[in-house]
Amino acid sequence: MAKQAKKLAFKTTKGIAMYPWLNKADYQFDSNGQFKVNLRVSKEDANELMEQARLAAKETFGAKAANAQLPFKTDEDTGEIVIVTKSKFQPKFVDSTGQLIGANNVPQIYGGSTLKLAGTIYPYTAGGRMGVSLQLAGVQIIELSEGSAAGIAFEAEDGGFVASNDNAANDNFAPVEGGEQSYNF
Repeated sequence: MAKQAKKLAFKTTKGIAMYPWLNKADYQFDSNGQFKVNLRVSKEDANELMEQARLAAKETFGAKAANAQLPFKTDEDTGEIVIVTKSKFQPKFVDSTGQLIGANNVPQIYGGSTLKLAGTIYPYTAGGRMGVSLQLAGVQIIELSEGSAAGIAFEAEDGGFVASNDNAANDNFAPVEGGEQSYNF
């Protein structure tokens, strides 16, 4: 019989964000939504956290700990460790100085951003599975990535199509009763 799950705090070193869902929840595989991010760090930087998760599994599941799912995987391209974190709740955000960022001022966080993460190591059993998850509670933004579209740049071409940034000037975007606007196809 597994012992009562013991929650322990964790903090990561700096790492590179992968597939962040931090500004809004991801509902694809969970109807309640999940805030999540994977963090790619060197093996050396991940060792302490990996050992804490293994120890939590051993203390909770005993001899069955070897079968427990752990919140880590190896990046096949780089050999680095990918730390998997998630939460039902949006984490708190701080800037690189440790200053809390208000909920309305959190910038869009893209993959490639440099972050530190904090939260709780949580052993679990669910649906016949057992494992250890990293419940995300806080994110420190060290450096923001500009996102995948930021690297796209073209030179101007004379005489070509020019998009209008004013929707009211578009004949297909017409006002309707009550002052709202809708598309007119």
